[in-house]
Amino acid sequence: MALQISFLKILFLKSVIYENCITDYAADCRYTDFTIAGTSSATLEMCGSESKSLFMGPYGQKTTVSKTFTNIPPNKLLEFSFGIWKLDSWDAEGFEIYANDGLLENLIIQFGKGAFACRNENYQDSLEPLSFKFSLIGTDLTIKLKDNLDQDLWDESWGLRDIILRLAVPCVNFYSECNYTGTLFQICQGEQSKLQNYIPFEIKSILMGPGIIVKLKGPNYFAGLLQEFTSSQSCLNGFQFPKVMYQE
Repeated sequence: MALQISFLKILFLKSVIYENCITDYAADCRYTDFTIAGTSSATLEMCGSESKSLFMGPYGQKTTVSKTFTNIPPNKLLEFSFGIWKLDSWDAEGFEIYANDGLLENLIIQFGKGAFACRNENYQDSLEPLSFKFSLIGTDLTIKLKDNLDQDLWDESWGLRDIILRLAVPCVNFYSECNYTGTLFQICQGEQSKLQNYIPFEIKSILMGPGIIVKLKGPNYFAGLLQEFTSSQSCLNGFQFPKVMYQE
C-alpha cells in the first residue's frame, strides 16, 4: 500500500544565491571573491560622498573580472544584477557582460555622462545599475565582466558594486531515489496549475535552493507529524503525494 502525504505546501521566499558590496561598509565588499585578469592592484575606492559611493576597483585597460558559481539550485530562470561605476572619459569603447561565455550585453556609455564626483576632475562619473535574466544549462555558472577601455586608468576606468545573483524562478526537485537520482518531478514558483496533479512516484529525496520552505505531513512519515524543511533532503522514507497545495 502506497504511503501518502496528506498536506504539502511550498513557500518561495527570497532566493538569493550570492550578494556582495551592497552597502558602503568596506567589510561588505569582498573584492578577493573575484578573479582578475588585467588590472591586479585594484581593491576598494570611493566615488564621492553620497550613498553607494564605495566600489571594488578601479579596473581598466581591458581587464576581465570573473567569478564561477557551482551547484546552482534548481531553477527555471536566474537574475544577475550589479552596479558599474563609469569613471571619467569613457568614449563608447564598450563593456562586455557574459554568462558562461554567452554575451548578455555589450554596454556602450558615451563620453560626458554623469557628474564630477571623483578621480580625474576633468571628466564625469556615473553609477549604472544593470540587471539580466537568463536560463542556465547545467548547475555551474561563470559571470565575466570585460572592459574594452584603451586609456590609462586615470583617464578612464570602472568600479563594481551591488552584486546580486538570485533565482528569478526557483524550483523544488522531487526524486524517486535517494541522493537526487531516479525519476524527477519539478515544481517551480508560479506553477499553480501543475500543483493540482499527482506526483507519480514515491519521493526519496528533495533538492531545493535557499529561501524555500517545504511543509509536509503524512500518516506514515515521522509519526504523522507536520515536517518543515528549509534545505535539501538527500534521503527520506517512502511516500506518495495525492495532491499538493501551494502558496507564494
